[in-house]
Amino acid sequence: MQEIVLDVSELEAPEPLVKGIIALDKLQKDQVLVFIHRLNPKHLFAEISQRDLAYEIIEDTPNNFKMKVYHKDVSRT
Repeated sequence: MQEIVLDVSELEAPEPLVKGIIALDKLQKDQVLVFIHRLNPKHLFAEISQRDLAYEIIEDTPNNFKMKVYHKDVSRT
């Protein structure tokens, strides 16, 4: 799987959400989006769900949030 890294940790609202939505819409079945932000992107989770995508949180600590987003129906091995 090809990893697409989107680091929005230096951007001000609403840019992280906007860039996240654009990345979700472009995400191909053979790709994994690695989303990096300084905050938990709570509004992005609804967008992930609407697109029937899956995610896993890699890190959720103060000032550092990372998750992977991918298509549910694709093996990630």
